[in-house]
Amino acid sequence: MNADQILALAPDASSAKAGSELAGPAKWGNLGRTDSAVWGECQGSGKVPYRTQIDLGEPAFKCSCPSRKFPCKHGIGLYLLLAGNGPLFAAAAPPQWVSDWLDSRQQRTEKKLQGAADKAAATTPEQAATQAAAAQKREEKRDNKVAAGIVELQTWLEDLAREGLSTLRARGPSFWNDIAARMVDAQAGGLAARLRRASGMCFDTNLPDWETRLARELASIYLLGSAWRRLPELAPALQSDVRALVGWNVSQDDVLAQAGVQDRWQVLAQHTSDNDRVHARTSWLRGQASGRWAMILQYAAGSAGYDKVLAPGTQFDGELCFYHSAYPLRALIKQQDAFGTLDTTLASAPTLDASLAACADALARNPFLERFPLLLDAVVPHAGQAPHLACADGRILPLHALFRHLWPLLALSGGHPVTVMGEWDGYGIVPLAVFAEGRLHHFDNETVA
Repeated sequence: MNADQILALAPDASSAKAGSELAGPAKWGNLGRTDSAVWGECQGSGKVPYRTQIDLGEPAFKCSCPSRKFPCKHGIGLYLLLAGNGPLFAAAAPPQWVSDWLDSRQQRTEKKLQGAADKAAATTPEQAATQAAAAQKREEKRDNKVAAGIVELQTWLEDLAREGLSTLRARGPSFWNDIAARMVDAQAGGLAARLRRASGMCFDTNLPDWETRLARELASIYLLGSAWRRLPELAPALQSDVRALVGWNVSQDDVLAQAGVQDRWQVLAQHTSDNDRVHARTSWLRGQASGRWAMILQYAAGSAGYDKVLAPGTQFDGELCFYHSAYPLRALIKQQDAFGTLDTTLASAPTLDASLAACADALARNPFLERFPLLLDAVVPHAGQAPHLACADGRILPLHALFRHLWPLLALSGGHPVTVMGEWDGYGIVPLAVFAEGRLHHFDNETVA
């Protein structure tokens, strides 16, 4: 990885800054490496230096410092030192504290796989039937609670539609908090989150055309409620989408038990959002051979790190398992090998017509998709009163009104065609990364409302 990609792994800006300050050789001793790992000792304020190690295959980090952040500043500093001063790391057999950690990681992986297999083998048909019946009973009880909550929500939305949006801001946040709390009580957490987002749109004084955006959001929530009330009439795959949006969680073990898709997966972009000390990171991957898109959604609480490290501008050979959906995009990593930096060429970008046709097909299958990934080749960014991307044939795609990195985008283009990866919501595109002169440049975007 280069320095930008390594710094993108930091859990927050302060860790990235502190890690950069530890990237000098004077801070480190007992440096070493193998083909799959690096290690070193960093002298801190105490007598005993901190032992820091990195499994390069994923990558994964471990440090003896007391920090609860992952990776900590020492892990970031050691990785930056490797990127900038590779010859300092002599090839050697790993010390015991490194080999023990690597062995334990391998054992945990094997134990997890074996445990899942043993659990499946140990369950008798009678036990499986009993568990299924109990699960069905719990499901029906929750279905009834959700159905009652959605009836109240749709009545609330219909009243709001009759009254209009002009007096919403005067009603204050409690108007939204009450109905969101009712959805939590009804075990429809996904709808509660959507209502809190709508509340944010209502009171965001910097949001252009907030009434129009809020009306679209409320209409989408109403449509989702209507879909729930007609759930038995929907196709099974779309039922899964509606349940997930209302608030049902799917076991990761169930997803990973499916057959996956093998490819060389290129990590093209990321964006993050924070909510009550819970961090959410969305990573967009694209298969080099298949051209297939995959969205990896990860969560971390507080200063903890994400379970898998993904950095824009990297790639890996691996297998992804996709969630059941009318248009599968969200996936989990089942296998990850041959980690490295991105090739100098991306998987070929489809034409604009093909991209928009794919988006239309996705919405026809799943009308609740909020954003669709686009990879646009040979587009030129333009500023002005209506910033946009211009295609070679003269067509334009407007940039999202809340896109915050217009001037860096213009600077990277320099008036010349570039390849842009972004999210399209049907009204504007949010560029997340630019591929120019053989290098991927990533914009550190927070989620755009």
